[in-house]
Amino acid sequence: MNTISQLRLAVMTQLFLAASFSTQAQTKKESLISSEGFWVVETPVKSRHCIVRFYTDEQKLIYEETVNRCLNIARKQTKRQLNVALEQAMFVWNATHKVPTDRQWVANLIKNNCCYVPTG
Repeated sequence: MNTISQLRLAVMTQLFLAASFSTQAQTKKESLISSEGFWVVETPVKSRHCIVRFYTDEQKLIYEETVNRCLNIARKQTKRQLNVALEQAMFVWNATHKVPTDRQWVANLIKNNCCYVPTG
């Protein structure tokens, strides 16, 4: 092999390795289970709203919000959004040990997304 061919081979090998490492980093699965606390979504029968409650691991209620739509908790995006709101609630709870009111964390997270189950 001549020098130009070796150089091309080296560059192609580097590009291939870089592409394979970035692909592996992007395919890492994100956990849909929160590391701290949990949430419960309650949808009354024949209702167009739901109640989301967040609890500590010790089952202490730390936040509650009524959302004016029914959430589809089977969707990964909805679970991620609820986990983000749970993290916010846990942060406030750990800092103050008070239940925050009128925050609308869940409603704000889902406002621009289609994370609801159409009722009909």
